[in-house]
Amino acid sequence: MKITVTIDQPTGDFQERLLTLLAEHAANVETDISWTVPRAENYFTRLPPRAQRIIRQAVARGGYVAADDLRDSPGASLRGHSGALTRALRSGAMTGEWPDGMPLPVLAQGPGFGKVVGYRVPDDLLDVFRTAVTNIDGQPPTTDK
Repeated sequence: MKITVTIDQPTGDFQERLLTLLAEHAANVETDISWTVPRAENYFTRLPPRAQRIIRQAVARGGYVAADDLRDSPGASLRGHSGALTRALRSGAMTGEWPDGMPLPVLAQGPGFGKVVGYRVPDDLLDVFRTAVTNIDGQPPTTDK
C-alpha cells in the first residue's frame, strides 16, 4: 500500500501533530525527496541572481557549466556564487516547502580543494530545472556568452 499526502502551507499546529503521528510510524513512512517543477521553481526564485545564473547556464549547456563561463572577467573569483545554493535548500526545508534531506540540485565540480572548475545539474534533474527556469523566465535558458 502506498499513500501520498500533499499539504500546502499547513498551520504550525497541524504540521506538528502530523509530524508526531508520522514519527510514531517512521518505519513505514517514506519521505518524497524528489525534485518536482514546483519545488524547482520555488528553489530557483529563492536564489540571488549570481546563483540563479549557475543553474540557468548549466541547464542551457546540457547540465554542466565551466567556472570560466561564469566569470565576469578572466581569473575573476566565483566566491559567494555557490553558498546560496545550500542556503536556499536549507531555507526551503525550514519553511516546509520541501522535506529535509532533499539532494542539492547543483553540484560543484573540482579537485576537492581550491577553485571549482564547474557546476553540474545531474542528468535526472535537467528537465525539471529546464522547465522551472523556462516557466520563471518566460523562455528557455540560453548561454550568455
